[in-house]
Amino acid sequence: MLPVHDSPEFHLADRLLSVAESRSIEALGAACGLTMTELTGSPTVGLYLLKNEEPSLLYSQHVPRGFLDDYKAGFVKCDPILECVLSEGRAVDGASLLGEHGWPRSTLFELLRHWGFNHNMCGPLWIEDRIVGVFYTATRDVAAPYTPLLRQRMEMLCRAGSLALTNMMKAGGLDGDPGTAIAVRNLPAPTPPELLREKLPPRSAEVAFRVCRGQTNKEIAREMGISDQTVKEHVANLCKRFGAHNRTELAGYILSGTRRQ
Repeated sequence: MLPVHDSPEFHLADRLLSVAESRSIEALGAACGLTMTELTGSPTVGLYLLKNEEPSLLYSQHVPRGFLDDYKAGFVKCDPILECVLSEGRAVDGASLLGEHGWPRSTLFELLRHWGFNHNMCGPLWIEDRIVGVFYTATRDVAAPYTPLLRQRMEMLCRAGSLALTNMMKAGGLDGDPGTAIAVRNLPAPTPPELLREKLPPRSAEVAFRVCRGQTNKEIAREMGISDQTVKEHVANLCKRFGAHNRTELAGYILSGTRRQ
């Protein structure tokens, strides 16, 4: 029999607590990414808040820039999954909403496939009794659409994220009326967090900051004017330093100021 602290239920509860305890959008996005990776094997995350009744992307990781641009240009105002979440206040995925035969024929599915994804899922984020944003995820696994259990866990994840947003607003981390427009202060941050500047060499800190923002090695290399291999070495050294198994874990450890024990 597994000890309680080694059980899947314990790990899920621990991840959900880390989501609920997030005190910034970056930390919330990273914590959600870690949780979704454990649940579905996919670290893809998109965190949107409503601004003037339209979703505004504030955090993403493992999502191609081109996909975000295409989605914003063609689907952000006519996404059936998003419309369902905002109107019904529940988590939903494309395959269950549009049906086994309707989903593969939808234009949204075509967009996802074009960028290497196969299934997506979205859930609401609340402050009090109002939906103020949505959490999006997607997977590249062709043979594994989201199950009712995963949709239920998505609901739990969104409840934890809603608690984090509520606490952020009470602490002054979010501005505005949650029913109309919400703006997040100082996003994206212009410089690496204090933790990175104090504990890491400058170049490593720059790489770490961009990893926390979900950028790929190629994107980081292009912005910093260094080679992909140099970025890869920085990331490997950072993972070793923080005891992380991958860049998703690394982002979570950096943003929370912790490391693997």
